[in-house]
Amino acid sequence: MLLMGETLADAVKRDRCPLRRSFVERAEGDDTLTPLASLLRTQGASGGQGGALRIALLLSLIWVTARPPYTTTRVAAYWSGLVGRSDDPRSDGARAVRDALHELADRGALELHNVGPKLVIVLRDESRPVLNGEPNLYVPPYNTEPYISVPRAFWTRGLAGDLSGAGIAMYLCSLALTRPDEPEFFIASSYFDERYGISRSSRKRGLSELVEKGVLTVRTEESQNPITYRTVRRNVYRLAKQFQQPEPWTPPNADAGAFAVPASTQEGKRATATR
Repeated sequence: MLLMGETLADAVKRDRCPLRRSFVERAEGDDTLTPLASLLRTQGASGGQGGALRIALLLSLIWVTARPPYTTTRVAAYWSGLVGRSDDPRSDGARAVRDALHELADRGALELHNVGPKLVIVLRDESRPVLNGEPNLYVPPYNTEPYISVPRAFWTRGLAGDLSGAGIAMYLCSLALTRPDEPEFFIASSYFDERYGISRSSRKRGLSELVEKGVLTVRTEESQNPITYRTVRRNVYRLAKQFQQPEPWTPPNADAGAFAVPASTQEGKRATATR
């Protein structure tokens, strides 16, 4: 039960959503779409009205469904309220969520099973939902592979419902390009195109939206090319404090690295953020 003035997002006590880096970023030399870029697209196009809801809904499912067996029977109205659409089961927001759930299932991102009057949602691995031709069910990435942490502010500050698909995609890319102790980044176009695969128009639109909503601040940095002596300008972006990745969490009285972000994740962030 919600306390007075508490939202559905406030009631979720988990402080982060672990998201595999491979959901956002592809390996060097790989030219296939990342799962993020794929969800952003509708029927092979480069955009789509439903991209924002598909991505926000999948993130929300991972954020809330935190324990084995990683299934949930929460109704569409709950998910609609969580992403700031509506908590009315008869609303357009709840209907849109039901449609998005079925589309995610059609794309293989999750499973839907009718058990009596309930719809059971079964999570799959967000990066590799199918492995060797078989469903690859979800397990958290802790201590197994690099991941980024989406902070709870994505929901409590309304980004899940307010951002466009391009805005959400570029927010996730911003998290992948930074780390808790290095919240600044710049975009090197060739590198970004190679590793993230987000179209240039979506990239520009998403960054502008994030700046407008105060998620990012931007400053222009000038340097001189030592060979041509030409002045080079680039935009340097900085994530606002509340939207940065949380510090890796370690349970009390546990080894320092027991549940921390794997070292490979930190190295990946360092290499990416300095390009």
